[in-house]
Amino acid sequence: MIVMKFGGTSNQDAAAMRNVLRIVRAHVQHRPVVVISAIAKATNELERSARTAQQGDEAGALKILEALFSRHAAIRADLIQDPGRAAGLEARFSRWHEELNRLARGIAILGELTPRSMDAVCSYGERLSSSLVAAGLQEQGTNAVWVDVKEFMVTDDNFGQARPLMDPVAEGLRRTVLPLLDDGKVPVTQGFIGVTRGGLPTTMGRESSDYSASIIGAAMGAENVQIWTDVDGILSSDPTVVSATQLVERMSFQEAFELSYFGAKVLHPGTMLPMFERRIPVRILNSRNPESPGTLVDADGGGDAPGVVKSIAFRRGVSIITVTPERRLGQFLFWEGVYSVLNRLGVGTGTTVTSEYNLAITVDNKSDVGKLALDLRDVGEVSVAEGLAAICLVGHGIGKSADIFPRLFASLGKVQVPLVSAGASQTSITLGIREADLDEAVRRLHREFFERSS
Repeated sequence: MIVMKFGGTSNQDAAAMRNVLRIVRAHVQHRPVVVISAIAKATNELERSARTAQQGDEAGALKILEALFSRHAAIRADLIQDPGRAAGLEARFSRWHEELNRLARGIAILGELTPRSMDAVCSYGERLSSSLVAAGLQEQGTNAVWVDVKEFMVTDDNFGQARPLMDPVAEGLRRTVLPLLDDGKVPVTQGFIGVTRGGLPTTMGRESSDYSASIIGAAMGAENVQIWTDVDGILSSDPTVVSATQLVERMSFQEAFELSYFGAKVLHPGTMLPMFERRIPVRILNSRNPESPGTLVDADGGGDAPGVVKSIAFRRGVSIITVTPERRLGQFLFWEGVYSVLNRLGVGTGTTVTSEYNLAITVDNKSDVGKLALDLRDVGEVSVAEGLAAICLVGHGIGKSADIFPRLFASLGKVQVPLVSAGASQTSITLGIREADLDEAVRRLHREFFERSS
């Protein structure tokens, strides 16, 4: 069996959904489990409705929901012609619409929006879109079955960033999805959302439908997981910054993880971990150009010689916090002091660079910087550099190549690089630069490592 995940832009309207139906029908012989994201911008609208209700504007919140359900009704009217099937969808959507209206009214009355309430509101986007895809497949003669994710995707109760509980997930899939596959049916379910052991809706973080697909694939021992998006695959850099990007045809799990962590939007950072553990290949494909081979991510990654740069990713809005101990009581005590502060505040860091005593860390979330810098003053002297960006060059054994650094710094010219991290990872080199220099730096690096050798 395979897992096929389709993102929001692949489902954004009836024409896009028809394209999804064609792609799924072309893979029926591979026993697909289909994972569907909410239609484009639906989750944003659900969040906006909840926040509008929190501000006491019940009428405004209900108006947003009305517009969202009208979008789905228009897709249903275009996609589904069978009267009985259309009536069934209309009844289901009407019930969900009323449930969401009640949630919005409750939020407006209380004036409070908890992560639990937000997850309850946002859980409806994927349910709506997956219902349409399942009905569309049925309309075209495919024996598809809509499967509510609550039947198997059991998570913890960390609302907004829930994590699947693998044993219950695997048991639920064996109980609900495997019999459908064995019976020749096509299960259609949702990404992004789950449910606690007590039955409360959860979400696993924005853009986490890829992660949902990888969890299903890992739990069921899939042949491969297909991530269908609106680009041809993983590219050599962000096409909004670099005009001459190239398709990366093959990449290792570790390389793909580094890219996703440093801002590449094609993959969710958590997607690679279940696949890496089970050695299940992932293929990133373009639903608008299904003939493209896409990018294959697997354990081997193509067996490239060390030192080949495969892609350049970046993050904006980075700060570098440097800590120097006021008294040299020992490296380990100093490091322990720094990391205990990070752990207590729950702050995740990007890159860490150390000397004998100095320690520099990159932080992405601007809201973390002030509190973190203040608390770190109990550990040592603190300096903060803001307005920076991080660039990550990814490739197998990149740090082992003798000419990487000469080429890298020669291409950057006079661009200042206040932070360099290499060696800890065998697949990446990270640079910290001024955000104002970012676009030009990325273009220069891309010319050096891709365009001049092509």
